[in-house]
Amino acid sequence: MASHTILQSLFTMLAALLVRLVASDQLMAQGIIPFNCSPQITTCEASLYHINRGHQVEELASFYSVNSTQIKPISRSNKQDYLITVPCSCSTINGSTAYFYTTPYTVKLGDTFFNVSSQIYSGQAWKAGDEERLFITGDVVPVNLLCGCLQTESQVVITYTVQDQDTISDIASLLSSTTNEILSMNSIVAQNPRFIDVGWVLFVPTKKDASPAAPVPTKEPRRRRRRQTWPAIVGVLSILIVMLIIAVVIILLRRKKSRNSEEDPKTVSKTITITPASSLRNLYKENMQDVSIFESERPIIFSVEEIEAATSNFAATKKIGEGGYGTVFYGKLSGQEVAIKKMKSNKSHEFFAELKVLCKVHHINVVELLGYASGDNHFYLVYEYVKNGSLSDHLHDPLLKGHKPLSWTARTQIALDAAKGIEYIHDHTKARYVHRDIKTSNILLDETLRAKVADFGMAKLVERSNDDELIATRLVGTPGYLPPEFVKELQVTTRSDVFAFGVVLAELITGQRALIRDSREPTKMKSLITVIHKVFEEEDPMIGLEEIIDENLKGCYSMAEVYKMAEIADWCLSEDAMHRPEMGDILTPLAEIKISSIEYEASSGGSNKMFSGLLDGR
Repeated sequence: MASHTILQSLFTMLAALLVRLVASDQLMAQGIIPFNCSPQITTCEASLYHINRGHQVEELASFYSVNSTQIKPISRSNKQDYLITVPCSCSTINGSTAYFYTTPYTVKLGDTFFNVSSQIYSGQAWKAGDEERLFITGDVVPVNLLCGCLQTESQVVITYTVQDQDTISDIASLLSSTTNEILSMNSIVAQNPRFIDVGWVLFVPTKKDASPAAPVPTKEPRRRRRRQTWPAIVGVLSILIVMLIIAVVIILLRRKKSRNSEEDPKTVSKTITITPASSLRNLYKENMQDVSIFESERPIIFSVEEIEAATSNFAATKKIGEGGYGTVFYGKLSGQEVAIKKMKSNKSHEFFAELKVLCKVHHINVVELLGYASGDNHFYLVYEYVKNGSLSDHLHDPLLKGHKPLSWTARTQIALDAAKGIEYIHDHTKARYVHRDIKTSNILLDETLRAKVADFGMAKLVERSNDDELIATRLVGTPGYLPPEFVKELQVTTRSDVFAFGVVLAELITGQRALIRDSREPTKMKSLITVIHKVFEEEDPMIGLEEIIDENLKGCYSMAEVYKMAEIADWCLSEDAMHRPEMGDILTPLAEIKISSIEYEASSGGSNKMFSGLLDGR
C-alpha cells in the first residue's frame, strides 16, 4: 500500500511538473514572468517604469495611488517617460507567489483588463483570473503590478517594459544597470541575450541613488527567433523517468527487507523522535481538529533558540508592544526585521486561531505571518515587521509619541487600505473569517504609512451561506468597538467587523479615541458611536461635523470629503446589523474620497505643512 502511495505521488509530481513547464513556456511566450519572493524579504521599495502615453503627472499619481513626489521623469531619445516609486510586497495572486504592488482603478466605459494594462500601466499588470468579470463600468478594481525586491538595501528593482528598438545594453545604460545583472534576474532573456521582444516585462536592478542615464539612441530592428524550450522539457522528463525507475527498485528492495524482518523475531523496534513541528501538529489536532494549516509552504517553523537569539533573549529594549494575548518583541531572523509575539501556553486557542487564519491569508493589507515556534511553556508567532507602529499611535497624541499628525490624504489612504484587508478575509478567501477585534491599535502602518490589518487572535470562521451568523460562547473584544447584537446576544457576523470599522473611521475624522471623557460629566465615558450619530441627528450635520474634526488637521482638507467619510462611518454604525453595508460596498466610495482628496491637495498647492502626500503620509 505504501509503495502504491509513493508511486502515485511520483506520477503526480511528474504530471504537475509537466503542467508547470508548459505553463512556464506560455508565460515565456507572453514575456511576463513574475519576480519570485525571497523568504528573507517580504516588502521593499521598488520602481515601475511608466511608458508615457500623454497622461499628466497628476493623472499618474491617481492611477498608481502615489504622490507626485514619487514620480520622476526619465528621458529617452525622443520622449520623456517616468519612474514611479511604490511599496512592493510578496503576495499570492492567481497561483503565483511573487512580488506585486496593488493599486485601485476605477473602471471607465469600454475598459478591458488588456487595454488598461497596456495603455495605463505599460503592460505590467498581472491577471488575477477574473478581471473581465470585475471590469464593470464605475467599479473600483485592484490592479496587481509586477515588481521586485532584493536583499541588498543599496539596490532597487525597476519593472521595465521593453520598447521598440531596445537591446539589453540599451536598457542597462538607460537605467544605470549592467547587462549581466539584467540577465541574472530575467530567465526570459538568459537563453539568448540578443533577442528581446516589445512588451516583455523585465526586472532591472539599479543603485538606489542612481541618476537616469542619457537618452538611448535608436537602433535597427533585430530578427526574432523561435523559442526552444521543448528540448529542456524532454530533458527534465528523462531525468524524472530515471528517478522513477530508481525509486521502484528501492521500494522492491525495502519490501524484501521488510519481509525478512517480519520473519526474524529478534528484530529491534526503533524509537521515534517527535520534532517540534509534529508536536505542534498533534496539539493543533487536539485543539482544532484540522491540521491543514501545516501544509502551507509559506510559514517557517523556528526553534526557540533562534527566537531567543533574534530578540536578545527577550530583552526589555526589544519590547515593542503588549496586548491581552501576548507581548511583542522586535528581532532579526536571517537578517530580516521581524516582530515576534510571545504567548503563554494557556493561550493555545488564540495562538491556533491566528495561525489558522494567517497561514491561509496573503494580502498586501494583512500583516504577513513568517513563521512560528513552541517550547519553554510558550508559543511564538513571527510576523513581518511593520515599521511605523499602530494607527492609534499616529492618531491619539501623536506628538507625545514622536509622530507628526497624519494628513487628511494619508487618512483616506489608510481607511481604504484597512477596508481592503478586512474585505479580503470576508469575501476573497476560501474560508470566510470574522476578525472580531478591528480597532486602530490593530491596524499597523508601514514605512510609507500604508495600512495592514493585524492581530487575528480572536478571528472566527463563518460559513459562506445566507445564514452566516455565529453564536459566541463569551463576550470578547474591545469596549467602544462592539456592535449591539454582540453585546446583547453574542451574535457574530462579518457586519460585526463593519461596525468596528465605522468606529475606526470616526477616529480618523476626530482624532479621538473610541471612548472619551464626557466634558459635561468627567466621571463618565462617551462613545464616538454616539458622537457620530448625534451629528446626523442635527438639522445641519455639516456644522456639527466641523466641531468634531481633528484639530491636528489644521483645516487642510476638503469638507465635502470629510462629510462623505462621516456618512460611511454612520452607515457602518447602524444599530441594526442588516442596515449596515458589507465591506465590499464601501471600497468604491472610500477610493473616490481618496482620489478627490489627492486632487484637492494638488489644487491647494500642496505646500502647506499638513500636505505632503502618501509617501510619508504627512
